[in-house]
Amino acid sequence: MSEFSKNNIDELSVFKFLVPDDNDMLSKMSGLDLQDLIIFIEDCYIELRDRLGLAPQVTFGLELELEHTKKDEIYKQLHKVFPNGEWIVKPDSSLNNGIEINSPVLTDKTATWTSLDQVCSIVEPLGFIAANSGGHIHIGTQVLGDKKEAWLNFIKLWSVYENIIFRFGYGIYLTARESLLEYAGPIAKDLWKEYEYFNANQSSLWEIIMRLTFRRRQAVNFKNVSIEECDKLKLRNTIEFRCPNGSLDAAIWQNNVNFFVHMLLYSRSAAFDDDLVEKRHLVNLDRFAELKWYDEIYLDQALELGDMLFTNNFDKVYFLKQYLKSLEVWKDRIDYSRSCTLTKKKN
Repeated sequence: MSEFSKNNIDELSVFKFLVPDDNDMLSKMSGLDLQDLIIFIEDCYIELRDRLGLAPQVTFGLELELEHTKKDEIYKQLHKVFPNGEWIVKPDSSLNNGIEINSPVLTDKTATWTSLDQVCSIVEPLGFIAANSGGHIHIGTQVLGDKKEAWLNFIKLWSVYENIIFRFGYGIYLTARESLLEYAGPIAKDLWKEYEYFNANQSSLWEIIMRLTFRRRQAVNFKNVSIEECDKLKLRNTIEFRCPNGSLDAAIWQNNVNFFVHMLLYSRSAAFDDDLVEKRHLVNLDRFAELKWYDEIYLDQALELGDMLFTNNFDKVYFLKQYLKSLEVWKDRIDYSRSCTLTKKKN
């Protein structure tokens, strides 16, 4: 369970409406209750938490992409704060005068989020999140484990709710970055075909992973998965989530990590609701499996996914805040700079 700061709870009226530790089924709300929920979420902000409450075996790594950078100064300032080279600065030819900053292998502890916040603060005056900047997240495959059913559940879940995942992953922006289709495009249709193939052929986990590694430049990259050791903690044995937009806000990064980790945890959980996911697929079919639809808001689907992934109201509210983005929908996908305010620095 997430560790909520007193400020998070006391200052947000939404948690006078919802008890943060409770697990209300928000997808069952209707009428005035649902209307009030949306109003309260609109008035709240995401803050960086001390910890998310993830288990120590959950590992992750971050790739911060920036453009129009003062590379030498970034390297100098990061080395001053992190003299052991924990955060690595690398050139990135896919960006406009850009760099990629790679984190070490991280776990959910206060020092992790403090370091991330420091990195964001250091580089913010020295580079920009621009139209090509991504925010990639690597999560250790041991979080999903070595059971075939968990991998099939994850494939199915992503295929059905990719429209929700993408809009959430846009962070403060109302649309996808310009280079997303080239480097991290949608895979819902392809994954669903794979899911049907795996079911029809009773595929082994080895075959499932082998078939998933067909390319790297897509929303989820499976090429780093160590097939024989997908249940073990091993450096670079990761599932890479490439679709999130770039950010220099530690609270957005933390919210993204929380979401994708819980996607994997839910996929291996005995609570996985296959019937509900199947029903949603039958309703959606191919209607939401193209990027042009992903900027839209699908409240019923978002509430449904939030109820599945999270077991407390606090996480659900933070997920919905980032997904709903003040209920704004931006029709001009060319204007990537269009954004909204989601976060607030701690006092």
